[in-house]
Amino acid sequence: MREADAALHLRQTYQRLARIMRAKVDEYGLSFHLLHIVMLIADNPNVNQKELSERMRLTQGAISGSIKRLIKLGLVEQIPLEQDLRHNRLVVTERAKAVIADYEQHILSRYKDLFQGFTQTELKQFNQSLQKINANLDEIEKSDLKIK
Repeated sequence: MREADAALHLRQTYQRLARIMRAKVDEYGLSFHLLHIVMLIADNPNVNQKELSERMRLTQGAISGSIKRLIKLGLVEQIPLEQDLRHNRLVVTERAKAVIADYEQHILSRYKDLFQGFTQTELKQFNQSLQKINANLDEIEKSDLKIK
């Protein structure tokens, strides 16, 4: 069945891409989870742990442990808020900024490598096909939610 073969290829592609990205994240001594937290902090400069836990839908305890690990790795600092010294805001360090920049550059480079040999027309068609797949997945999720 062609649909099953195509779905299997998508799964294999995803797994291989994840392995390549994981290898890069491992170089920093991080997990995807910790890298994601660092990137959220970088994108939201005045975030505190409570806001971060709400955004990530995790307990404050889970976020607290992750923040402690990021502080130990020298990627995040806690700076007391001027208006209330009992609370801290989270700030990424220069090292974290360098890690994020390196990771983003690496991923963009790998994406270019991934599509090497594709024409712009082929990339456009492939992108349109993926958009159709994602639209179908949206419909599947909607119908599954209606059933429950």
